[in-house]
Amino acid sequence: MGDCCCSDGLIVTDFDFHSVWTLPASADRVYDVLADAERYSQWWPQIRRVRATDEHSGSMAIRSAVPLTLLVFGRREVVDPVARRLQVRLSGAMIGWSSWVVRPAESGCVADFRQQVAVSGALGLASKIAKPVFEWNHEAMMRGGHRGLSAYLSRP
Repeated sequence: MGDCCCSDGLIVTDFDFHSVWTLPASADRVYDVLADAERYSQWWPQIRRVRATDEHSGSMAIRSAVPLTLLVFGRREVVDPVARRLQVRLSGAMIGWSSWVVRPAESGCVADFRQQVAVSGALGLASKIAKPVFEWNHEAMMRGGHRGLSAYLSRP
């Protein structure tokens, strides 16, 4: 994906994120927790609110280090417990997709997160000007999620 200016004149900024989390639990357990998006706010501090719309879609209010709350809508596209793969189509403040693939590792498992999104309008313009700040903000969010999930998994 590349940065562009849409035909309607809006500035669009694209992001391609990748994070890998090593976690102290079985791949099946981590997959089950990640598949339960309605409970993300219980362990991921930057996810402020989750609301289900129906059994396949919902919304999240997210806020990381930058004092800006984004409302993102998601619709499940892939739920594959055998491959331990999840993918969600995103709309709202970000348009694109995000996915998790969880695989066993020696000390538990590895959760591989990928996200390709575009933002437009005022957010697109701001992120075009300060893209490194938005990338840093995303990294802070992912660090918070990794710490939160690690702590959640270590509870009895």
